[in-house]
Amino acid sequence: MKGMDNKKERGWILRVLDRVYPDGMDTDTLKKQLIDLRFLTGENDIRGDIAYLSDKGLIKQNTVGNSNFSRTVVSLTSTGKDLIDGNIEPVVGVDV
Repeated sequence: MKGMDNKKERGWILRVLDRVYPDGMDTDTLKKQLIDLRFLTGENDIRGDIAYLSDKGLIKQNTVGNSNFSRTVVSLTSTGKDLIDGNIEPVVGVDV
């Protein structure tokens, strides 16, 4: 049943990022948002879901900062926004 959980997790990641579109948010803040929505527990690691969504072209990742302090910021791509808005066919592996 973990596959179904991953699909839902990925959908919620997209929904949270849609709230701040076209801006993004750092991965720690994203995880906290998902925990606050009671979708995740603090034990969940969302890096795999972020990599999957990035590989599918639904989100993009950027590292911001410098060598002393950096963070990864993720944001929806236009394809991710179209998926959320229902403008494209559903994507296998993502439950929106």
